[in-house]
Amino acid sequence: MKWNRAIPAAAGIICVLLAISSPAGARPGPSDKGEKFTFQIQYGIIRAGTATIEYRPDRDGLWLIESRAASNSFFDRFFKVRDRVSAWVEPGSMRSVRFEKELREGNYDKDESVDFDWERRLAIYGDGTEVPIADGIHDVLSVFYYVRTLRMPLGGRIPITYHSSKKNWPVHVDVHRVEKIKTPAGEFRCIKIEPHLESVGVFNQKGKLSVWITADERRMPVKLESKVIFGAFEAVLTDYTTG
Repeated sequence: MKWNRAIPAAAGIICVLLAISSPAGARPGPSDKGEKFTFQIQYGIIRAGTATIEYRPDRDGLWLIESRAASNSFFDRFFKVRDRVSAWVEPGSMRSVRFEKELREGNYDKDESVDFDWERRLAIYGDGTEVPIADGIHDVLSVFYYVRTLRMPLGGRIPITYHSSKKNWPVHVDVHRVEKIKTPAGEFRCIKIEPHLESVGVFNQKGKLSVWITADERRMPVKLESKVIFGAFEAVLTDYTTG
């Protein structure tokens, strides 16, 4: 049942993907008053749970990006999921300051924390491990909000490097066509994009991920479809609030 680890990954990976063109003169990206997106997760025809991504002001002048994932009561009987992934970032630059994850998936538990020391250019893990980082690297959540502030034309590609699991991972995102997408939250004019993760794990060369994001300055994630080595799942927007 490893697919359940894709539920929080979906929330995080949605975050990596949001780079499209925007109206001239508009600064694309998240609302500076905060926002929250809620998704329904389906594994084939089975409704498996929900995931959320939220962006809000927090302590010490930082902003908190937080994703949560939970299986529903039906799926809890087979494999219970309660995950939280959080990132504290500097406003504007979206530079990572701290990253935390708490994964509760069946009998699998995983906790991890990372502090980003930009003076020494190190990612410092809770177990004492120190990993060199370069300017411009974000964690898997903050990279979403950073990329959402960029512009990229249809048919283009943007390279990014993000930090996760004690490594720095390269990724590029291809931007495809415009489509209308219907969801429980409404109908949206979207751009379809496709990431290509150059790392090992569930989203390796055998996996395929497509994401639809709104073709406006908000860059809202609306729908995600993934075919990975252990199956396929879909995340669809059911509710959202933006400042």
